[in-house]
Amino acid sequence: TGEEDGCKEPSSCLEDGRYGPVQCKGDMFTGRCFCSDEDGNRIFGQMWRSEASEMTCACSRRRAELEAQGRSDVTLHCTSIGNYEPLQCDDGFCWCVEASTGQPTVPPVPEENMKMLSCYSAAMMGEQYLRRCESLVYALGMINQEQSEHGTNFLGNPNTFCDYDGSYGPYQIQNGVAYCTNKEGEILGAWQAMSSEMAGMNCNCARDTMMYFPELGMTVTDVCQGNGNYRPNQNVGDVYYCVDRDGYYIELLDAWPADQCASYA
Repeated sequence: TGEEDGCKEPSSCLEDGRYGPVQCKGDMFTGRCFCSDEDGNRIFGQMWRSEASEMTCACSRRRAELEAQGRSDVTLHCTSIGNYEPLQCDDGFCWCVEASTGQPTVPPVPEENMKMLSCYSAAMMGEQYLRRCESLVYALGMINQEQSEHGTNFLGNPNTFCDYDGSYGPYQIQNGVAYCTNKEGEILGAWQAMSSEMAGMNCNCARDTMMYFPELGMTVTDVCQGNGNYRPNQNVGDVYYCVDRDGYYIELLDAWPADQCASYA
């Protein structure tokens, strides 16, 4: 992992050896840049490498830090490239920020006064700050809390996970099965895993196939594993190679190794 290996590429490292917020892979034509935590683990936020000049991942990095500290109720909103949205609310207060840094541009106000802020736009965000996925998580949390206080368990509800922009995360759990999903929470293809066996499931391949490369359709589904992750061992005819968790080429091989490139998964 990044924590074990440390950051090796100077252009993507901070002065103290931690990974920089933006990590890029591939060439300028097909490569992408991803947001990263300080240990080099991918977090929410990505953009084509050729279009990532304004990408800072400052919002995604901050959210990841807060969650690593144990907060499960963070509501900072990040854009698709990991920058800050202009309006931010968290812990009962709202304020306007500079998108690339998150630096506040006005003093915070109580959330009920959110509409008074210059960065508020009803056309952009509607009447409330929380998005559909976040609202569902909040509602389910309230139900579970109420049931718990009465000594009962509220069974049968899906386990819902949201991304940093408030949309649905890459997988959702229903009745003990984890399904790969798109940003609207709709199930993608047949990619799934039992929730008891979903450790390491990221659905990167399922989302790339169905959301980011739809023109390829079902012709690339053989590069995905059943759980929606990229299959680490790939081949084109008699050319064998390993790929990382984001599907990017790592090593060309004469034949697949005994572990089928599992060390890169």
